[in-house]
Amino acid sequence: MIVRRTTLAGALALTRAELADMFQYRVVLFLYSLWEVVHPIVYLAVWGAIAGEGEVGGLRLSDFAAYYLTFMLVSHVTAAIEIYTFGPMIQQGELSPHLLRPMNPVWVAAARNISYKSVSMLLLIPVWIGLVIILRPSFTITAGSVALFLVALVVAALLSFLVGTTFALLAFWTTRSFSFWEIWIGLTFLLGGQVAPVELLPGFVQNLATALPMRYTLGFPIEVLLNRLDPGELALGFALQFAWLFAAALIVRAVWRAGIRQYSAVGA
Repeated sequence: MIVRRTTLAGALALTRAELADMFQYRVVLFLYSLWEVVHPIVYLAVWGAIAGEGEVGGLRLSDFAAYYLTFMLVSHVTAAIEIYTFGPMIQQGELSPHLLRPMNPVWVAAARNISYKSVSMLLLIPVWIGLVIILRPSFTITAGSVALFLVALVVAALLSFLVGTTFALLAFWTTRSFSFWEIWIGLTFLLGGQVAPVELLPGFVQNLATALPMRYTLGFPIEVLLNRLDPGELALGFALQFAWLFAAALIVRAVWRAGIRQYSAVGA
């Protein structure tokens, strides 16, 4: 119990330090936040042009607006940045001093993840509110869907963090870990609910998206909030999301232990 309290206190201290550091880069973070607005707006414009005054797969323009505006926030909260923050620490030997501390260095990656998203979210929200006013999306949400959405969002963020950490840890063995990460990004684009809501994908691709973890880091929380799933699909989705979270935790633990055994750098 004492060890857990010490770890929690250390994690909070790391997060406060990273938050202070992030506030030094407000302009850069604002530009990053604007960039995160671009992709969903492009997707919305494409699907809006296809739907026109009618509908596609039962979805009208206002439904696509609700989906991609929710996507904008969910993708920000669940974004994995570890390949850019934790991976370079390993490659450049900066991990070494962190190994001397009484906390697993993965906590550093978590603190940077939380601080980046917290600060940039403050900059993103006003833009998002403006888009809601302009686009007038059709949000079909209930108190129950909001509660389930929050659970799905937290699990999605944790799953995405663990996946990102796994790819970052590949830097123990290769300087090209980013190349492997690009494969994940491509699969998420196709199967995660990014290029299109999963319900609009062809049958076989939709089944693949349902089984693989990409959807549960992005599209699934959106579907939960907007009441796009029946009770059976909802139960299956949560079961698979938690299963992938558990599997990802085991993978990160195994990869970390294997990587740290062969890690070598100046001062290590």
